[in-house]
Amino acid sequence: MAYADYSDMSARFDANVLKDLVSDTGTPVSSLSGDTNIEAALADASGRVNSAVSSPTSAYTAAQLSAMTGDDLGYLKRIVCSLAMGYLLGRRPEKYGEDYQKILENSEIELDRLRKGEYLFATDDAKTGGLPQVDGLTITEYAQLNTIRERTKNFYPSRGVPVARQK
Repeated sequence: MAYADYSDMSARFDANVLKDLVSDTGTPVSSLSGDTNIEAALADASGRVNSAVSSPTSAYTAAQLSAMTGDDLGYLKRIVCSLAMGYLLGRRPEKYGEDYQKILENSEIELDRLRKGEYLFATDDAKTGGLPQVDGLTITEYAQLNTIRERTKNFYPSRGVPVARQK
């Protein structure tokens, strides 16, 4: 499932240019709704985003991206639409020049930054991704164990954790 649709594309790029790009006959199409070429470009771009986030170093899964809302969804749609625009421009390099390569390179940079964690969406996992996780006792819990070493003074060696002085 694509993360964006034709209305997202026309909101971010000129609809007349898009109608010209998706046409196979040379004359612009009358409507972008249901056009197979724009749907294919958006599906390819969404697949590219899924491929980027499926790397082991990515902070996201495809399910997290599908559940996005608000500004994060808008940014995701921007990346997908930019990739799709690059793919559509690649269909007509004789007419629009080599601009599609620049658009694709910029979109790949955005995807790489997301993959590396330089840019983050506002998901709960991403917000806590850089924080240390405790998988066991904290230092406070460890110090308060009250093991036999603490109960029998001067018999067993210390664990190395300062024990609170009792009054």
